[in-house]
Amino acid sequence: MNEYASGAHHEPQILQFPGSSPPTVQGSADSTPETPTDSAPAPQSVLVFSPRPGARQLLADDVRKRGMSVCETDSPDAMLFHLSRQEFQICIIDDADNVSRLQEVNAAIRNHSRSAQILCIVSEDSRWGRETVPTFECEIIERPFSATRFGASLLTAIQKCELIRENENLKRQLLNRNLMDLVGSTAAMQALRESIRIAADDDRTVLVRGESGSGTTLIAEGLHRCSRRAEKPFLRIDCSLHSVETLEHQLFGDGSEGGFPGYLNMADGGSVLLDNVETVALPFQKRLAQLLEQRATSILNGTVDSPNIRFIAATHSDLNRLAMEGRFRDDLLQHLSGITLQSPPLRVRHNDIPLLVEHFIGEISLKEGRPPRSISTDALQLLEGHSWPGNVRELQNIVERSCTTDVGGVITADSLRPWLQNEAVEDISVDGVGMTLREMERKLIESTFARCNGNRERTAQILKIGLRTLSGKLREYGYPPRGGPGSNLKIHAPERQAA
Repeated sequence: MNEYASGAHHEPQILQFPGSSPPTVQGSADSTPETPTDSAPAPQSVLVFSPRPGARQLLADDVRKRGMSVCETDSPDAMLFHLSRQEFQICIIDDADNVSRLQEVNAAIRNHSRSAQILCIVSEDSRWGRETVPTFECEIIERPFSATRFGASLLTAIQKCELIRENENLKRQLLNRNLMDLVGSTAAMQALRESIRIAADDDRTVLVRGESGSGTTLIAEGLHRCSRRAEKPFLRIDCSLHSVETLEHQLFGDGSEGGFPGYLNMADGGSVLLDNVETVALPFQKRLAQLLEQRATSILNGTVDSPNIRFIAATHSDLNRLAMEGRFRDDLLQHLSGITLQSPPLRVRHNDIPLLVEHFIGEISLKEGRPPRSISTDALQLLEGHSWPGNVRELQNIVERSCTTDVGGVITADSLRPWLQNEAVEDISVDGVGMTLREMERKLIESTFARCNGNRERTAQILKIGLRTLSGKLREYGYPPRGGPGSNLKIHAPERQAA
């Protein structure tokens, strides 16, 4: 039997690998070099480490004869250097018993590639494999071994690598389908999709941050669809619409038989989105922090002591600033910030506007049952030059309004321009006739407040007035104080008096 450990090196038994041409053995009379074609797949790349030059050379020669490219190294530092600069399908570690910093090398390999396979060669009486395999994912090859055994391990490693790569490609394709509503091809959107892909495999609480209208709810829904919980319920609670009592009832139910079970029971195995989480009243923030702490401990210990639910929180506010001001609990912020996803505003991805417009026009055509409209070049240029304080939602509203008012087949700059003149001003026209200045001011403030979905900071920014001034005006119009339950809803408004 040909043994690598014996020191004698005979020609190894050659196994054919997927995508590789039969190797030619030097010295054979009928060997003819083959010219690689453009359609031939790139050879698999293998990193070979051994502190012993002779053993390293034997391993490298055998790998080359099997149609693979080889990079040889004699130290862990050199391995780390090569791993940082090149992708390898297989990493062969010889004399693993004496390799220091092996966990560091393993971490570098895993960080470098999820599909890379590791083969570790150890002595026959080594205890390394039994002790280390649970934390070091690899295949153990004990000396002495034959060329057939070595070749079979290489073949298995290549097949595993290709299978993992194929699965990852399928996951990416599925991810793209699950995130179809997150339209865009800019670097910001590509980074967001990759962050969602990574977060989907985790089970910790996720905080989705972004400006109003930037798509935080869509991100939360996409995260759920990309996770293993996709077949289970996805339930959303808008915290800004609930008092402490109603929010507790929504989450925990009423506890009576046949009564409302609560979202924690209804969403078992799925996900719950706490939208506008910054509006949760301080008394309930403590209860929520305790719930999330219990869930985090359950995940860490692998127990079932808490509801089997993935919590997702979304906010348009700076929670760190609110925490410093004493309006948001530090412990709740800590539990929410395990994983954070940032929704990019539309102003930093203007190149996505044509794709978004096409997407919205397609949705409108489906609703109307008519062929999609087209959009002129000057209209696109007009949209790309806008600042978009309302982000993607504002763009969607403008496209929908333009399609509603213009019955033609082409959206022009003239049909868009009225909606872009001033995002804070709505058409008062005939309704404004006979109104006093005070009444017109109220109409402007209330319409802008409604367009901003009750976001006072954004409303004050658009109207270019102070936040305290805006809150005073809204209180005068019958809105509850800022931060209270239903503060974006008018509870009482006296009828407008005739002039």
